[in-house]
Amino acid sequence: MSAALSPEPEEPDEAAGSGLPGDRDGSGDGWDGDGRETDQGAQQGLYVSAPAEDLTLEGFAQDGRTDTMAPGPLLAMILDTVAGPDGTGLPTLTDDQLVGFLSGARRMAARLEWARLAALNEFASRPRRQDFAADEVAATFRLDWLSVSGEIIYAQTVARRLPVTFAALGAGRIDAVHVQIIADRTSILSDEDAAIADEALAAMAASKTYSELRRAASRLVNRLDPEAARRAKEKARRDVSVRAFREQSGNGGITGREMASAEVLAAMQHLEEYARALRTAGMLGTWEELKARALLDLLQGRDSRSAPGGGPSASGDGAESGGSGPDGPGDSDPDTAGPRHGGPSVGALITITVPHTAFGSDNGTGAEVDGFGILDHADTRDLIAAAAQDPATRWCLTTLHPDGTAATHNCAAGARPWGTAPGPPGPWPPGSLTLRGLQDFLNIKQLTPVIRGPCQHAQAEERYRPSRRLQHRVKARNATCTAPGCGRRAARCDLDHTEPHDQGGRTCECNLAPLCRHHHRCKQAEGWRLVQPEPGVLVWHTPSGRTYTTTPTQYAA
Repeated sequence: MSAALSPEPEEPDEAAGSGLPGDRDGSGDGWDGDGRETDQGAQQGLYVSAPAEDLTLEGFAQDGRTDTMAPGPLLAMILDTVAGPDGTGLPTLTDDQLVGFLSGARRMAARLEWARLAALNEFASRPRRQDFAADEVAATFRLDWLSVSGEIIYAQTVARRLPVTFAALGAGRIDAVHVQIIADRTSILSDEDAAIADEALAAMAASKTYSELRRAASRLVNRLDPEAARRAKEKARRDVSVRAFREQSGNGGITGREMASAEVLAAMQHLEEYARALRTAGMLGTWEELKARALLDLLQGRDSRSAPGGGPSASGDGAESGGSGPDGPGDSDPDTAGPRHGGPSVGALITITVPHTAFGSDNGTGAEVDGFGILDHADTRDLIAAAAQDPATRWCLTTLHPDGTAATHNCAAGARPWGTAPGPPGPWPPGSLTLRGLQDFLNIKQLTPVIRGPCQHAQAEERYRPSRRLQHRVKARNATCTAPGCGRRAARCDLDHTEPHDQGGRTCECNLAPLCRHHHRCKQAEGWRLVQPEPGVLVWHTPSGRTYTTTPTQYAA
C-alpha cells in the first residue's frame, strides 16, 4: 500500500483539552487560561481516534470489525487510506479482504445517498422554497428542474412515509435500490398500511435480492390492501403515453405505455396479420423488420405494397434482411441516397444554420429534431425532403458568428422545390450551396442581424406582443429556455419581457428572452430576480443569494 495504517493511535491527553488545534486549556475556544489568544494561525479540525484493531487489514475479513463497521467518518478514512492514490493499495488485499472493502464502500454509498435525500428534504421544507426549491438545486448542478423536482418529491415521501427504511439506508444496512423498490411497491398504500409495510420490508430487505424483495413487497401490499393491484393499474392508466424517441444507434423508435391489455393484444395481432400480408406479397426481410414496416404503414395510413418498388427488395445487408416500401428499394447506398419516391410528407420548422454541412457531404454535425434527438446526414436529407413537400413548413436561415452564436436570422414559408430523385447527395436545393444560393432558394433579399452587445433599440416594437419576426430572432439567439439547467426548446416557451412591459420594459431583443411556463412563474416568485445586462445574457438571482448566468446558444457548425 502507498499509505500505511497506524498500528497504534496515540491516546489523547485529557489535560490537553479536546484535541482541536489552538485549544490549550480544554475550553475549545482557542484562548488560554489567562485569557490570552493562542496560535493565531491555527485552524480548527477534528481528530479521529480508534482502537488499533479497527485499523488492520484483517478487519476487512468476513465479520471483521471493518467488515461490519457502521458508515461514517472513520470507515471513510479507513477505506480512503487502504485504497491509496488511484487505487494503488487495493492489490495488497486478499480476495476476502477486497470483498470486505467492497462491503464498506457500499455502506458508505448508502450513507451518502441518505445524506443527499435528507438534504433535499430539508431544503425543500424551508420557507419560500416549497414551489421552486428544485430550480435552485437544478441551477447549482446544471440539472433539469423536472428531474430534481422528482427527486425532491421522492426524498420527502421516503422521509415521511418510510422512516424505518430511510433509517436503514442511513445505517448502511440496505442500499438505494432497496429503498426505491419499497417506495414504488408501497406508493398506493394508505399512510397507516405503509407504516406496517415499512417495518416489515426494511427488516427483510438486506437478506433478499432485488427481485425477491419486489415479489415480497407485492405480496405484502396485496395482503394489506387486496384492492391495491386494481388501484395501481387504474392510477398507471392515467399515465398512458405514446412517444417517439431516438435510439442510441441513431435510428428511431415508437413506444406506447399503460394502455388497456386487451386492446394492446388485439392491436399486436392485427399488426402481425398485416406483416404476414406483406410477406405474402413478396416483401423480403426478417419477421421483426416486416412488423416494423407494418407498424409504420398502419400509423401513416399507407400501404407499402402499392408504393413504387413495393415488391421484393434487398437492403445493404443482403436480400434476406432487406426492407422496402417508403424507405425505398436498395439499389443505392441507404446512407447516401437522396429523398425517396413515395416518401412521407412532414410539416416542420426547418432551421438552416450557416456554416452548414448536411447538404453536400456526410461530414460534420447533423440536424436535431425537437423532442427526438440528433439525426445523421442521410436522415437529415430525408427529413428536409419530406418537409419540402408540405406547404405548412416554415424555413429559417440563421447565419453564425465564429463562436457559433446567431448572427442573422430570416424566415420563409411554404413548400420548396427540393430534389426528389434517388441517388448520391447532390446540390439540394438546385444551385449553389453558398449563403447566397440559400438566400435565393428561400427568396430572402437581405439578412437581418441578431442584436448582441449594446442595443440601440432600432428594431424595438411599440406593442406588447412581439411580431413573429422579432420572436424568431430572439429564439434563434437563445434556442432554449434561458433558465439554468432547462432544456425546453424556445419554440415551446413564452417570450418574456425581462423588465415587465407595464413597468417600462421594451419589446426589444435586449429585453426579451424565452422562458418555459414554469420558469416564467419562477421568475415572478418571491426572492427571485432576473436581469438581462446585454441581449441574450440572463443573470438569475435566487432566494439563497446565489447567481447563475446563461448565455446565447452556441450552435454546432
